[in-house]
Amino acid sequence: MVEQLMAFALTCVVVVLVPGPDFALVLKNAPRGPGSAATTAIGIMVGNTILALLAVLGVTALLSASEVLGNVIRIAGAAYLLYLGTRALLEAFGRPRNLPAAAPGPRLGFRGNSPFLQGMVSNLLNPKVAVFYLSLFPQFNLAPLPPLGQHALMAGIFLLTALVWYVALVHALKRISTALARPRVTRIITGGSGTVLIGVGGTILTKSLVAS
Repeated sequence: MVEQLMAFALTCVVVVLVPGPDFALVLKNAPRGPGSAATTAIGIMVGNTILALLAVLGVTALLSASEVLGNVIRIAGAAYLLYLGTRALLEAFGRPRNLPAAAPGPRLGFRGNSPFLQGMVSNLLNPKVAVFYLSLFPQFNLAPLPPLGQHALMAGIFLLTALVWYVALVHALKRISTALARPRVTRIITGGSGTVLIGVGGTILTKSLVAS
């Protein structure tokens, strides 16, 4: 069991550290201030927690059993990433405008452009997270724990790994917040992260449409 736990923990580290849409989203909002980056990360962790609970309860597996529903979720996720990426590119290369005042700390909100809402929705519609729970959980055997206990423990390990990563990432971005606020740096980061979001969204959308 100990060897299985260590192998799973290492897998979690690899999955969390590989850059994806969540990372790009945090980076996109970082020029608005450490509070925006932290709020985005909190939204991502809320999404992660919801998906973890659904996976432990078996809801994720039931949803994935429906090919049509799974495809709809993937297409919705791709469309949302394309929307966020397009907004980022327009912000980066459009007419210069002042960014909103940087928040001194995380501010949760559910407005359309809220970093918290962006992070949560992006994570909930991120196929990589759902695939992680569905494909990797069955690969590890943590007996003598019952299946529910195994899934709960693995979900907890993944959430803890993701939490440590985002705390470290937000702390690092906070240390370079002055540099991130420079107009040229802001354009580069916003444009680059927007390109990544569009690339990931376009790839997911293409695969989903081909599969359907």
